[in-house]
Amino acid sequence: VKFSFGMFCYNLTTFNTVKKQGEKDMLTGVYNRNRYETDIASIERKYKKSLACIFIDVNGLHELNNSKGHGAGDTMLKEVAAQICRRFGTELTYRIGGDEFLIFVPDRPEEEVYALCRELESVLEKEDYHISVGIQWETDTVLTASLIKAAEKKMYAAKKKYYEQEGNDRRKR
Repeated sequence: VKFSFGMFCYNLTTFNTVKKQGEKDMLTGVYNRNRYETDIASIERKYKKSLACIFIDVNGLHELNNSKGHGAGDTMLKEVAAQICRRFGTELTYRIGGDEFLIFVPDRPEEEVYALCRELESVLEKEDYHISVGIQWETDTVLTASLIKAAEKKMYAAKKKYYEQEGNDRRKR
């Protein structure tokens, strides 16, 4: 019995370690796409009052990797993630792609969500990091698929606007 219980404890510890590694982005420490896919169904059921979806794309990662190396790009992604977590926590923060983050913010006033995003952009700009942000905030019955799609569409509009600015157009380099 003692041996079996010891093996059970060992296996449980191993399982929890592997599960954690499968849910966390090893570079930034936030949840990854695997965890996002698992959580998405419960988010819609859990948050009925109000929910904001923030879709963030980090501008210039490719160029930074090419000019200063992948270490510089990794540093940028870690800093973006850290600043996101300082404002929105880690519970519903995900790195869903190479330079894309998605955050759900439940039950907070719309103005507060927008103010935190402006603050996030401002702090990152001081480090010469730039992000494109799309925010969709809804109340009552929240359908996550449409919420995410609307936030993503706004992010792409912000990204387009960023790259249309003088000096940011990658095609002219």
